[in-house]
Amino acid sequence: MKLKFIFCIWVLLLLIVCTDQSSSPEKPSIELVGTSKTQMKQGMNFEDSIFITLSFKDGDGDLGWGSNDNRTDIFVKDKRTGLITDEFKIPDIPNSNGQEISGNLLLRLYTTCCLFPNNIPPCSTPTQFQEDTIRYIFYIKDRKGNESNKVETGDIILYCK
Repeated sequence: MKLKFIFCIWVLLLLIVCTDQSSSPEKPSIELVGTSKTQMKQGMNFEDSIFITLSFKDGDGDLGWGSNDNRTDIFVKDKRTGLITDEFKIPDIPNSNGQEISGNLLLRLYTTCCLFPNNIPPCSTPTQFQEDTIRYIFYIKDRKGNESNKVETGDIILYCK
């Protein structure tokens, strides 16, 4: 009986020692640190822009495809349409050997068009609509395809004139 008890304790200790003790999740996470401004002029090209700062963490350090790969891993949605409007690559990150990594990302988003009701063409300048409001939603994916949480900017005013 005593031998069985010692054997059970030994097996239990072996299971505890062999279990991964890592508390860092494999799924990446992001936070919105800030935006450079809250207003832009509408446009179809590079007339105006805004800088967005995001912080990131990834428990197993597998973010970024490297500069020799053209896959993107930062995604930006226009909340008005629900469509992805921009994609970015995470810059090369030194090999983390499976350890947690964290840092900040600075993204430059160029302006977009005001959207109007009643089939008024986007990027036009109707007198009855002086401005539009946009919010951007961001998320990232690691090399395993794990998607982070989504973060959203506050209101950004687009001047339609």
